Amino acid sequence: MAAALAQVPAGQRPVLGILPLGTANDFATACNIPLVPEQALNLAIKGRAVPIDLACVNGERYFINMATGGFGTRITTETPEKLKAALGGVSYFIHGLLRMESLKADRCEIRGPDFAWRGEALVIGIGNGKQAGGGQQLCPDALINDGLLQLRLLIAGELLPALIASLFNEDDNKNIISAALPWLEIDAPHEMTFNLDGEPLKGKHFRIEVLPNAILCRLPPNCQLLG
Repeated sequence: MAAALAQVPAGQRPVLGILPLGTANDFATACNIPLVPEQALNLAIKGRAVPIDLACVNGERYFINMATGGFGTRITTETPEKLKAALGGVSYFIHGLLRMESLKADRCEIRGPDFAWRGEALVIGIGNGKQAGGGQQLCPDALINDGLLQLRLLIAGELLPALIASLFNEDDNKNIISAALPWLEIDAPHEMTFNLDGEPLKGKHFRIEVLPNAILCRLPPNCQLLG
């Protein structure tokens, strides 16, 4: 949907209404869009139209909510469809445990205005919105109308200690790096996979930039993603 709207000339883009009919509905939940279909439809038709940002990747792919990379993204894309159909979200956890020994951090370099980092990242979150993965607030400070993307990195030499620290002691966690950037570039010596609002994108170079006030979206008055 984001890509389709981005292709329409700016003055002719229709207003986006959101019906939370998916599995996780992270963006709708963070926006406080009603999960009851009738209420969501009423908002999509009659709600106030608010300008929000889009994110563009390599000049041709787009996302509204979040781009995620790292071991979690690989598990999401590699979990067998039959396992997902049988077990739902639990399938990702099971498949992750089975793959634990083979999971490695992504070695990469990330650059942006007044920001530079190089190392191994277990999880990469680039948020226009706050949450992904069924309610995980990976980018808790992100807003959809501030002209910025929130970058969050989970880094560590060992997988399990880093994950445990990130779950139980996020404040002043040395394994978490955060920055707010209008654009950033990621380069890796190997192929990486990013999940753009559910759509995978593979490559070794990514330029991700925010497009301020790119589209209009019908949102409730209590939307928590607006600054």
